[in-house]
Amino acid sequence: AVVSTQSTGIAEYTKLQTYIDRVYPLQKRPIKSRINIGCEYFMQAEVKNTDYIYVDVGLGLHIQCTFEEATKIVKKKINQLTMKAERLTDKSCDIKSRIKLIVSALGELQGLDIESPQPQNVFLS
Repeated sequence: AVVSTQSTGIAEYTKLQTYIDRVYPLQKRPIKSRINIGCEYFMQAEVKNTDYIYVDVGLGLHIQCTFEEATKIVKKKINQLTMKAERLTDKSCDIKSRIKLIVSALGELQGLDIESPQPQNVFLS
């Protein structure tokens, strides 16, 4: 669940980078766009001043920056989230392997063969 949250964050910042790449060449001209106002509801918007963009830097903080600064922030944030997702994936794999080891050890203590369960014949009368 936490890894998917990181993936969602990476996807959002990637989407922002795509938006920056599209809008940056149009700088100094007003642009018309559709803005997501929440829950995938969109409304028409006209941006008259495209010199700056607001970027969410975490903890609910948004900063006003130029497109060049925004690109640097987005790249750093994507890198940070990717590294965090990799660490969480490694940690979850480690936990899964420890769980398997413990289940196997418990099976040996109980005299059960956990790795290859025996088929059971069930006769209904």
